[in-house]
Amino acid sequence: MKYFIYCRKSSEEGNRQAQSLDTQQRILLDYVDQQKLEVVDIIKESKSARTDQNRPLFTNMLERVERGEANAVLVVHTDRLARNLIDAGHVIKLIENRILKEVRTPTSVFNDAPSLMYMGFDFVFASHYSRDLAIKVKAGNESKLLKGEYPSYAPIGYVNIMNGKGIEPDPIRAPFITRAFELFSSGEYSIKTLTKKLYEEGFRSRSGKKEYTSQIHRMLINPEYYGVIRRKGQLYVGKHKPLISKAIFDQVQNIIFDRSRPRKQKHNFVFRDFLICEECGCKVTAGIAKGKYIYYRCTNGKGSCKQHKIYWDTDHIKDEFQQFFSQFELDPERANISFDLYKTKKLAESKQDNNSHLAIEQQIKNLDIRLKKLEDMYLDGRISAERFDERKTDYQNELAQLQVIIKQKVKQDIAHTLELVEEVKNNAVQLSYLFKNGNDEIRRSLIKSVLWNSNFLDGEITSTRLTKLWKPLENLNQTHDLEKWRRDRDSNPG
Repeated sequence: MKYFIYCRKSSEEGNRQAQSLDTQQRILLDYVDQQKLEVVDIIKESKSARTDQNRPLFTNMLERVERGEANAVLVVHTDRLARNLIDAGHVIKLIENRILKEVRTPTSVFNDAPSLMYMGFDFVFASHYSRDLAIKVKAGNESKLLKGEYPSYAPIGYVNIMNGKGIEPDPIRAPFITRAFELFSSGEYSIKTLTKKLYEEGFRSRSGKKEYTSQIHRMLINPEYYGVIRRKGQLYVGKHKPLISKAIFDQVQNIIFDRSRPRKQKHNFVFRDFLICEECGCKVTAGIAKGKYIYYRCTNGKGSCKQHKIYWDTDHIKDEFQQFFSQFELDPERANISFDLYKTKKLAESKQDNNSHLAIEQQIKNLDIRLKKLEDMYLDGRISAERFDERKTDYQNELAQLQVIIKQKVKQDIAHTLELVEEVKNNAVQLSYLFKNGNDEIRRSLIKSVLWNSNFLDGEITSTRLTKLWKPLENLNQTHDLEKWRRDRDSNPG
């Protein structure tokens, strides 16, 4: 037999006597030498087995067993394999299906019905131990919280007390926490500028690095700094020394809430989100002069752009987009002919794909029937175990290949696709008219559907980036080749 050695140690386990990964490996390798076993791989995992789907290496090991890389597992004790009944059931099922020939420990071998019963007992006891341990840990944490003792790793600004009964202010970082709340409560700092200010004054993380704005934000909304402990939405009175008052904490929350509250936009700048300065790469923004005149100019985000000094009014920008849509608009006759060709081709492809799909589905059904008949023959004793394993592997391999193929052949709603393409075609032949005669909402909607953005220099749109849906239509007016029109529209607009 070919064995996987599996070693597991969880940091959550309260038993200090639980063997380390290296100790487990040494014990099992000594056993391998004594018994002359063949080992394919050694797998060591530091994860809890209390819940299923929590151990990627364990899951991968069972998948490798199913692929035939090994057919047995060696562990120091069965509780290393599972402490929950779902993972335990998976292991037992593999043995019952003869995919996994045995599970072995230095003292026991599990490979038949009587031994599986005893292994099941082991798994039940291990599962009960995990549940009992979880209850005890939860009760212990609850007791600490009711006593006001901080039950876990201290937040920044505090350090854990050596006896494990709480936290106390960090002499280095605690003053910075107080300072942060005082500065932000003044209303003169954003979280970004506060982060920069604290860094300049010497505030660092435990690793000596700069704190990110997201970490400063989490710090400012943490009530534990005024003397409580927050767990699962509930507050407990803490014994630790507060770094701020409740009043200053509430003041900071009001400022954060007020700044995060969405503001109603007073002006609708139609073209603001679709223009980029070609000279510096910054956005072109919009503003209002004398309370009524809308203008556009480069934001000059990098501080060195000459275009920033030039202003363009709304009518000029609208004329630029009008010119773009006039050049982009498709010839109606050629657009209709190309769509008819496209529709005919897609309907024929859809029929062919559907026939192929049905044929593969039938092959899968036939293989399922063969597998069931093969299992009946094995149970009736009409074929040997070796022959059963061989044929079953062949069937499963073929089945897996067909399932991959059918997964890749995703059925498309051809009617919806054609409806969408026709809608694009109808819009494309009257873009200029719609833009010219529509209101600001229609103009903005048209630009948003056709363009990601456009480069803008000296008052002109110099280049454009089309959206994925409209990209195939780019430059079509420059050719009279209908075949090219049809090919360029083959992209699935869905």
